[in-house]
Amino acid sequence: MSILRLPEPLPSASIALGQITTNPLSASSDSIKPSVSSDSIQKASPSDKEDAESTSHITLTDASQLFDTLRNDTSTQDSLRKLSQQNKPIYFVTGIQTSKSPSHKRATVSHEPITEATETPQTQQVQLPFRRIDSASNMASAGEEGSVVAVELLKVKCRIGAVNEPHCISDVDYVWSYHALEDEDEDLQLSIGLGKAVEEREWKELTGSKEEWVERDTDHNWSYDYEDSDDGLGGF
Repeated sequence: MSILRLPEPLPSASIALGQITTNPLSASSDSIKPSVSSDSIQKASPSDKEDAESTSHITLTDASQLFDTLRNDTSTQDSLRKLSQQNKPIYFVTGIQTSKSPSHKRATVSHEPITEATETPQTQQVQLPFRRIDSASNMASAGEEGSVVAVELLKVKCRIGAVNEPHCISDVDYVWSYHALEDEDEDLQLSIGLGKAVEEREWKELTGSKEEWVERDTDHNWSYDYEDSDDGLGGF
């Protein structure tokens, strides 16, 4: 999984493992930020280019299993439904790299195989409910606990549609779950897909510069096109 270098460091409290967000570069973006148990977090060994005293890299022990637990929670489903209506990409934070000296450190890039999620939810120690992150007012100042300099992200897709609605070609790379909608037509359902890791090339295209990211966020020019023109694939 690629470690994605941020355009500029962020305060340590602005992003968390297990967070589901529409914009990992903005603390004011709409997010689902669960409390993840310490058993679900592992600390990666620093590379030869990193100083273990000033750089820390933590990841989820089993990102797929945790996401399965989250998406089968009704609170998460309600939040994901709202996020999907914004027509923006959605990301699942699976790794965070922090540094006490971000201006002198560079994130490393690894290319580890991606483990697909299973469709059967498993028990995971996650504290619910979730809270929406609306401001950075409570963030720790940069340097106190280190600043976030890089992240690892998985792609997420959500949509509301008919139960018999076929998938499009681009959905093949996602592992899907399907959930009935309360107080809605019984023919409608919420579909939630966990996809592959965001790669460095895609990250550079999305971020570019800080100004480009802000402009895209404002204009909604970087949203998923759910009306995919490819022929549908039914029944998966």
